[in-house]
Parts: sequence; structure tokens; C-alpha cells
Amino acid sequence: MATKKNIAIKSGDKEYGYFKITRTIGHEFKDGKKIAIKKQFYGTSKGDAEKQFRAYQDEQLRKKYEKERAATEAQLKTFGEYAEEYTYEVFMNSTYAKGTKRRYEQSYRVHIKDSWITSIPICEVDAKTIQDFYMWLPVSKQNLKSINKWMSAFYKWLTLNKVSGNVLSAVTMPEKYDNRKKDEIIVWEPSEIHTILTSSGRHRLRFMMFLMNYCGLRISECLGLKYSDIRSGFVHVDRQYYQGDIVLPKHDSYRKIPIHPELEKALLVHKERFETEARRNKYKTEFVFTSDSGELLEYGNVRRSLNRYYDRIGVPEKSPHTYRATFCTELCRAGVPLEVASKLMGHKSIEVTAKHYALVKQDVQIEAINKLPGIHRETKNKLTVVRPKKKPQRIK
Repeated sequence: MATKKNIAIKSGDKEYGYFKITRTIGHEFKDGKKIAIKKQFYGTSKGDAEKQFRAYQDEQLRKKYEKERAATEAQLKTFGEYAEEYTYEVFMNSTYAKGTKRRYEQSYRVHIKDSWITSIPICEVDAKTIQDFYMWLPVSKQNLKSINKWMSAFYKWLTLNKVSGNVLSAVTMPEKYDNRKKDEIIVWEPSEIHTILTSSGRHRLRFMMFLMNYCGLRISECLGLKYSDIRSGFVHVDRQYYQGDIVLPKHDSYRKIPIHPELEKALLVHKERFETEARRNKYKTEFVFTSDSGELLEYGNVRRSLNRYYDRIGVPEKSPHTYRATFCTELCRAGVPLEVASKLMGHKSIEVTAKHYALVKQDVQIEAINKLPGIHRETKNKLTVVRPKKKPQRIK
């Protein structure tokens, strides 16, 4: 029972009388001992102070009930409901780079959003569920890594909000097929590149195709190229537009590449066309490749546009990097020294360039072997094959 005590509290120039009571509102352990937590309540009378105490108890009970109800409702929400909230309301509004946001959102939308795991209540999703989901996913090793990165960020958010523990710590990455062919170098055939360049006509990316073919630029370097970078007979590579940001070239590979006569002609056509467009659409830009409103182009849109073009002209779809591989391979075929080719390509090391030289040497070796005389011999009438005579069968 609290001790009754009249107290006076000053407020400005006035003094007010109150009743103060002290009540135990809980307990805590300190140094191994159970200690009562006390709180003081004030009223105009003892009854009023007791009323304040009961109101406090009711409020604490209400908060406890609401917290328990919210926890129960949170556990009944499905994995998909939380995943949707995290991806589009939390992650996409975060400070992550644009490219990172795009990759995470794509991993969720393509591989997770419509899968069976989204219908399971979050309280029932454990390490085994995630493991089974990873095993079930029909994706490559590279895609699974991207999905796992999204999943890690998602469960960190769930843990921070006390919805779930981080079950990923008990999950192992299953073996998936590797869609990367590390030692394979894919190039354009001469007939294919001839068709691509001669059929490009008024295609918006015509100059980009010429640029990648005659300079070996990465597509990100093309997207970050300014008109001022093309000067004095050289294309100067000083930056790239990568994942939504203008950054330094890959491996800091600053370089300048001589302009091929065909590239110079294509530049004049490109510049005239897009200067006219800029005046018509009333935008200004210093970048070579933009949309019809002057905004920088995104890698995904460029690749889709190129693939539609290849399909229209009957050329097989290949990565934009194929132009770069073809450029390097042609340098090798032309007998350009390895060191010079590596500098023009902006490779991190000369060993990367050497792979293209090895490919060319292999082609030369195959061609030499094919020139060796075979077992066929020509006659006046037809080409015949010399076969060994059959031995007569012995009759037992």
C-alpha cells in the first residue's frame, strides 16, 4: 500500500497540491536479484491517484493485447505478401544504386513472385522450405546467386522487423548448371557482320553497331560516349554508363582508338540525323546515344532493340559483346602485335587478349590439317575411295 502524502508542485507563480502514490508496475533482474519497478502517480486526491494508476494498467494491457494480435496477424501473412511489400515499398525506395534495384526486382519478379513459396504463411517458411525452393528452381547457377542475394536482403529486413529469424544461415546453395562458357569466344561470321552493317539503314542504333565493330567498345562505353570524345581522328574512351550511373571505364581502361574510314562516314550520318531530332523535340545532349527525349539509353532496351533487328534481317541473336570479341579476333588475324591489341581493347591483362590469339592459331592449325591429302584419289570419271581388299573367307 502506498504511503499517502500531500505534495505541492509549483507551476510558475502558483502552487498546486497533489496526492502522490507509488505502485509496483513490474520487475527486473539486476545482479541476480529480482527488483521491483516502481512508478509514481499523482491525483487531486488519493482516489484520483488510484484512478490514474488503474488507467495506466488498462493502457498497458491494451498495448500488450494489440502487440500479441499484431504478432499473430504477422505470422498469418504469407511469404508473398511480405516479399511484395519489401520489394516495391522498401527496397525500390532505398538508396541502393539503380542497377542493383533493377537486378533485385527482376530476380523477384521473374523467379519468385508467381512461385509456390509465395502462398505459404511466413511462420511456416523455414530453412528446409527455402532449401526445397532452391532445389526446385529451374535456373542457372548465376541466376540462383542473384535470387539468393535478394533472399538475404529480404530476410535481413524480416529479422529487423522481428517477423522472422534469418533461416538462410542453414541453407546451402544446390548445384545448378553453369551457363557460362568461360573458354568459348563467340564472334560474328563475316557474312553476318556484313548483313548487319549493310542492312542497318535508318536504325537508331546503326552508329553503335559500327562503333562496336570498328572500335571494339563495350556497350556501356558506347552509352557513356560524348561527341567531344570523338576528335582528332580518335575515339577517346573516358567513361561508361553502367547500371544507371556514369562511372570510370572498366578496369580504368582509358584509351584512344583510331577512327576507321567507315566509322567516320557513319558518324556524319548519325550526327546529322540526331541533331535534327534534337531541334525538333527540343532537347539538348552531349551524349552520342539517347532516346528521342534526350535521356540516356538503358542496356536492356538496347539489347532488346538489337535482337529485334537481328530477327528481322535473319541473323542469329548474339550478345553485344560479340562485336568486341570479333574486333579483337580480327586484330589477331591481321597480325597486330599482342601488346597493341591488348591496349586497343582495354583488357585488364594481356592474358585475356591472348585467348583470342590462341583461337586464331587454332583456326590456322585446323585449316592446315584440312589441306593435307586424304585417302581419296581422283579418276577421270569419278572420285573413288581406296578400300582394303576383303580377305577370302575360309571354309571349315
